[in-house]
Amino acid sequence: MDGEQTRIESGTGPLDGAEPAGIIRAKLEALINHTASGVAVYEAVCAGEDFVFVDLNRAAEKIEHVKRSEVIGRAVTDVFPGVGEFGLLEVIRRVWKTGQAERHPISVYRDDRIAGWRENYVCRLPNGQIMAVYDDVTQHKRSELAARTSEQCFGAIANYTHGWEVWIGPTGRVLWTNPAVTRVTGYTLRELIAMGDYPEPLVHEDDRDRVMRAFRSALKGSSGSDVAFRLRRKDGTVIWVEMSWQPICDESSSSLGHRQSIRDITARKEVEHALRQAEREKATILDSLTELVVHQDKDLKILWANRAACESVGLPREQVIGQRCHQLWGEGEAPCRDCPVVKAIETGCRAEMEKSTPDGRTWSIQASPIFDEEGRIVGGAEIALDITKHKRTEEALEELEREYRRLEAETETPESPAEET
Repeated sequence: MDGEQTRIESGTGPLDGAEPAGIIRAKLEALINHTASGVAVYEAVCAGEDFVFVDLNRAAEKIEHVKRSEVIGRAVTDVFPGVGEFGLLEVIRRVWKTGQAERHPISVYRDDRIAGWRENYVCRLPNGQIMAVYDDVTQHKRSELAARTSEQCFGAIANYTHGWEVWIGPTGRVLWTNPAVTRVTGYTLRELIAMGDYPEPLVHEDDRDRVMRAFRSALKGSSGSDVAFRLRRKDGTVIWVEMSWQPICDESSSSLGHRQSIRDITARKEVEHALRQAEREKATILDSLTELVVHQDKDLKILWANRAACESVGLPREQVIGQRCHQLWGEGEAPCRDCPVVKAIETGCRAEMEKSTPDGRTWSIQASPIFDEEGRIVGGAEIALDITKHKRTEEALEELEREYRRLEAETETPESPAEET
């Protein structure tokens, strides 16, 4: 920037033995114009509560992605809202009050616009303004953190874990990953670390928005678990994975990013699909039966019913499920007397009965207890068959047999006594 633009002013005049103010100003202008470090000059306002930009060099414009013309005269807390949390604002205030230069240690600056590691040196100029000379050490810090992680933090994970582990830095770049990355994704360690837009290229298109929302949340310090999504491997094949993540902090509680733990759950998904298919096949078979099949819990609440059972009460399955058997097929709010399901649940044995209903039909009802994996009774299965026609046929046969015997008895005659000679 030229001399006309800079607002760095000299003091009231050179002291004995000191360099003239013009020489000091020329040196500062050369520093601002030619250094590769970022340089920002501030002036105190509100009795040192805040500071406004007086100057900004080209290196700082590049580092912070701002224009000098956009920041001159604006408060530092306005341009960089994270400066307080970053810790630099307190350093500027102290230097302004004491005149003692300070070095602000390497730390992560973050706001809604930018994020990165910064190292600052802050001093007070002869005219009372504050100058900060700083460097963007993000790349250096990333390499340093990756080396520290490889050597100290994740050595055991790299050697022993079967799952895929990833360390994501505060700015969203991959700092480290274990060898399982190749088995899970097909990419090498080097390829993954060089992936600038991780994890977007790895996520199936239909799951990408959901996963990227979780990723952004993790960058803000959240933790999460069991997020399942489809991952597209390097060769184009798609697998199912499940991801958990948690923040990583150093000994001073400063954020070092977050760790992702990702495991391949393709086999589990295939089993779940097979089970769903088996459930559909079971339902198809049971729905084809003419018998009424009802699955109930220990409170006789219906958990599932086949088509014949639902049609017998004229209700869709979703309205049958949740009701109690005796409310739909019984005569009141209490279970039927000698209910075979109640007996099966109480005794743990199969039970059966015949029951006549008010509509004149007769049912053969069988019930069996249902056990969980630990052998505890958790409900009962009831199968009811309408045997009305069979019973009527039996009754008709019995009536015919009685009528036959009556007629047979009527046609029989006793033997005549012998005539006397």
